[in-house]
Amino acid sequence: MPIRRNLKRIVLMEFLEDRSLMTVVSTPGPLCEPTILNSAVIHLSDTKLAPQAMAAIYQAGAYLDGSYDAQTWGIVFRPEVSRDSILKSWENSGWLASSQTDSEIHASALPVNDPMATSQWAIAGVNTASVNASAAWSRSVGQGVIVAVIDSGIDLQHPELQGQLWVNPGEVAGNRRDDDRDGFIDDTFGANFITNSGNVQDDAGHGTHVSGVIAAAANNNIGGVGLAPGSKIMALKVLDKFGNGSLNAATNAIYYAVNHGAKVINASWTMGMGSPSLQTAMAYAASHNVVFVTAAGNESVNNDIIPSYPGSYRFSNVLTVGAVDSAGHLASFSNYGPSSVDVAAPGVAILSTILGSYDTWDGTSMAAPYVTATAALIASLRPDYSAQQIVDQIKATAHRSTELAGKIACAGYLDSGAATNLPAYSPPTTVIPPSTTVTTVKSTSPFVQKPAWPFRKPFPIKRTPVRKK
Repeated sequence: MPIRRNLKRIVLMEFLEDRSLMTVVSTPGPLCEPTILNSAVIHLSDTKLAPQAMAAIYQAGAYLDGSYDAQTWGIVFRPEVSRDSILKSWENSGWLASSQTDSEIHASALPVNDPMATSQWAIAGVNTASVNASAAWSRSVGQGVIVAVIDSGIDLQHPELQGQLWVNPGEVAGNRRDDDRDGFIDDTFGANFITNSGNVQDDAGHGTHVSGVIAAAANNNIGGVGLAPGSKIMALKVLDKFGNGSLNAATNAIYYAVNHGAKVINASWTMGMGSPSLQTAMAYAASHNVVFVTAAGNESVNNDIIPSYPGSYRFSNVLTVGAVDSAGHLASFSNYGPSSVDVAAPGVAILSTILGSYDTWDGTSMAAPYVTATAALIASLRPDYSAQQIVDQIKATAHRSTELAGKIACAGYLDSGAATNLPAYSPPTTVIPPSTTVTTVKSTSPFVQKPAWPFRKPFPIKRTPVRKK
């Protein structure tokens, strides 16, 4: 892709190519090890019916294996029990809304029937620097993980991405109201920080290409497939149709991503100079255990000597990504840096989605989302991992290359299969202590009225003028 240079000292954006566990008392167990053949995920019709559900699970010879939320539980059956028959018998129980077996989840990406998958060399597994996707998919497809793509938006009508979008749970689509009071009207799939609206339709194609690398749908018999097809994309538009954007837009997008539940952020853009506001936003993401993946840049320079931001801010949650070709050689355009560029990933001839179609692009922007997708796979497997643990796992399992030694911090390129080879997750359980009699004593202190939370919309954001490099 053409290189965009910083000709004047202004801020430029480079156009580069929880699950939280519920506290419950589980049934006695474990009765057996969970596998894709004996486990399932069930969704309760009402949290008030949880005692009935727990009793039915125990009577069926199963145990609770953690939960996604108060109504969505993972359960495991004994080997001698017919899981599918039990799930069928619960359909008219009143407490069960729906169920899904683990085999159905994993089968969605193994094997894939997408016709272009064999042309995606980073996915297909026939080239030296392929990411070892088949091994990764045998363990996870990124189910339940929200990935924020801070870019030029996303093609909302693309058949590969329509079902892969994050949906804002606090917003009612199309009612022209700011239901969740976050300053954006109808930010159903994300937010547009150029127009301060909920319109995240891509007009450049760059964000769509990046999103396809991460989460293009699997097994829909069209196009290709993303490395984490089970994840959901939160589209945050900060780049215009020319690939330019403002520092303020990018900074505010980081806060939005963190505050709306993203576990991983993909930032396939660079800036020629640093900013205290950007640094503070990245520190905010680090403090909330959000992995921040960014492109190293396309100028063929050493980022240790000529910093490129945001990647040159060295927080524990940051992964700065260089590009390699199919043979594992550092791409001729890729920036590098033995201290400032953490890992390399496929970034040459990357086939992915664009506006209404597909195309092959080059750039560290294409390398970054492979690392982002791998972070999502790990986060899905190990929801207990911190952002730093995910970063360390990706760097520690990279495929070592003598050619990358002295150029890439971990001296290697991405191996998603090795990165997802992790110990099984054991959800914590808590024991509810016996109830005790509580004596209520009437307070003699005067009542103090707490102030209402000031739900105010933010003032219009002052934009820093930018222009295309």
